[in-house]
Amino acid sequence: MMVGVRFQILAALLIAAATYGVLLRIAETKAETALGGKGFPLDDKRPDELAAFQRLRTSLSDIGEQALANRLERLRQDGKIWIAPSLGPGRWAVFVESLRLVRRIYVRRLALMDPRAHHYPVAQAGIPDANQRTFAWISLAGALRHELAHYDGMIEEANAYAAEIAWYEGLRASPWFASLEGKTRAVYEWAIDSAVLTARSAREKETR
Repeated sequence: MMVGVRFQILAALLIAAATYGVLLRIAETKAETALGGKGFPLDDKRPDELAAFQRLRTSLSDIGEQALANRLERLRQDGKIWIAPSLGPGRWAVFVESLRLVRRIYVRRLALMDPRAHHYPVAQAGIPDANQRTFAWISLAGALRHELAHYDGMIEEANAYAAEIAWYEGLRASPWFASLEGKTRAVYEWAIDSAVLTARSAREKETR
């Protein structure tokens, strides 16, 4: 009698595991399809992408955002940050949740590898090189902060934009920013102002 009960329990566990596996594959397929396919995890098997990610983390640490840099690294190690080569030019990154089984932040590959090329697909002769580069990487970091808000449960897009804007404003109010001088301060001030204006414009479109 006891053997029969154990067999039934084991059979039920095997069925549950198989069902979960099938559902997980379906969820992963839905997530991939939504982003055009060809996505892959940001891990050691992708040294170029990983190096670009670590450069972003270093830049965040340099401006006093070590906590955000660490959070992104923990998510990456947990397999929650993926690269989306087919993500369109209109998005830096996107949070995807499928069947409550797959929860990932996908980053457009070009946006990670070369933020300026993503942000300025056409040459911008009227904007200094330093301004372009700074605005682009700050915008990438802000976009990831935006998607983190979604990952943490914020559903409304307008609210996620508010969190992104608050992050930019936090940079402006930080000891790091107060320590800047001269041309460096002017470049970062322009970049942060531009990022705030861009995010506010996007938020207004969401609330219309």
